[in-house]
Amino acid sequence: MFSAAPTLTTPDPARADLREAMALTGSIVADGVLPCAVLGVADASGTIAIHAVPGPADRKVAADSVFFLASLTKPIVATAVMQLVDEGRLDLHVPIARYVPGYAGGFRDRVTAWHVLTHTSGIPDVGLEHIARGRPSYQTMLDRVRSETPGFEPGSRYSYASNSWYLLGAAISTLTGMPFPEALRRRVLAPVGMVDTAFDPRPTRSRTQQVHGVRVDNFLAREFMVRFLASATLPGGGLFGPTEDLLRFGRALLPRRAADTDAIRLLSRSAIDEMTREQTVGIAETLEDGTTREPRYALGWHTPGPNVGDAGDPLVVSVHGVRLPASIRSFTHAGASGTRLWVDPDRGLVFVLLSNQWTGSSVPAIEILSAVYRGWPA
Repeated sequence: MFSAAPTLTTPDPARADLREAMALTGSIVADGVLPCAVLGVADASGTIAIHAVPGPADRKVAADSVFFLASLTKPIVATAVMQLVDEGRLDLHVPIARYVPGYAGGFRDRVTAWHVLTHTSGIPDVGLEHIARGRPSYQTMLDRVRSETPGFEPGSRYSYASNSWYLLGAAISTLTGMPFPEALRRRVLAPVGMVDTAFDPRPTRSRTQQVHGVRVDNFLAREFMVRFLASATLPGGGLFGPTEDLLRFGRALLPRRAADTDAIRLLSRSAIDEMTREQTVGIAETLEDGTTREPRYALGWHTPGPNVGDAGDPLVVSVHGVRLPASIRSFTHAGASGTRLWVDPDRGLVFVLLSNQWTGSSVPAIEILSAVYRGWPA
C-alpha cells in the first residue's frame, strides 16, 4: 500500500478540530476509494487548513495542486450573472435572446437566464467525451447551442445541461463588452484572489493533476484534451483551480461580520440569498429508470434536502444518505471530476474536497464533510 506524509497547512485548533476529517481523508485514499484528495476548510476569518493526501499514482499532490473543477465552474459563472442582476443590467426572467444575438425562434424565445441557471431550459446537452472527440472552439459551441431547439417548454421540467451555459457566457460578454473569460476573471476571479483558477491550465501545468477515468492516459491525449478545454472555455464546466482559490470564493459568499472589515464581497446579501435558495420547487426531474425526484436546484447551486429526525435530533439536512448537522440554508455543488464545494452561511463554514476520479461517488466527500462538522464549533 502506498503511503506518504500529507501536505498540511497547520489548522487552528481554537477554530475547529479537524483531526477526524483528516484521518478519514487519508483512509479513503489509502483504501483506494479516491486516487488522491485535498481537503480545505475555512471560515469567515480565512483558511483554517488545507490537507493534501497523495495516492500511488498521484505522488506529487500538494496543498497548492490544481484540479479540473468540472461543474464547480457553474456557481462561479452564476455569480458573474448575479453581479449583472445586482447592477440592474440583466433580468433573469426576460428572454435571454435580449442579450444573445441570433438566439430566437420557437421555444428559444421563451428561454431566460433563470431557465439556464436552473437547468429547466430544455436545451439538449452533449456529453464531454463526445465534445472532446470533435474538440470544438468556444464560438463553435455557442453557435451549436444557438441552433438547438429546446426539447421541452422551458420551465416545465428539470434536465441537467452544461452546454446551455454558453448562453450565459454570451450574455456576460454582451453586457460587459469583454470576452467571456476576461469578464469572469476581472469581475469574479481577480477580486477574490483566485489567481490560479482559469480555463487554460497550462500556466500551472507542473501543479495540475491528471483526471483518472476519462481515457486520456497518455501524454499526447492529455495534451490534446488540455488544448481543447482551453479553447472551448466551457462556462458550464471548464475551469481548473486549487483548493485555496475555492475557499476564497466560498468565503466571499458568507455573511459579513462586523470584524470582517477587509472581507471581499462579490454580491449583495439579497443577491446571494436569491442565488442560493431552492428555485425548482414543483419542477420534477425524470431519471433514466422513469422515476422522478426533486432536483432541489438553486441558481447555479444545489440545496440540501431537509432531514426529518427524531425529537431532539440536531441533524437537519441529508445529502446522498449522509445526515449532516448543517444549516438548511447551506448550498453546494459538485463536479464530475471528483470535486465538491460546500458553504454553510449559518455555521460560517466553507468546505472543499478536490480529487481527480471522473464520475466517482459523491459519498466520500460528504462523509468527510460530516467529520468536519463533528469538529466544528457549535
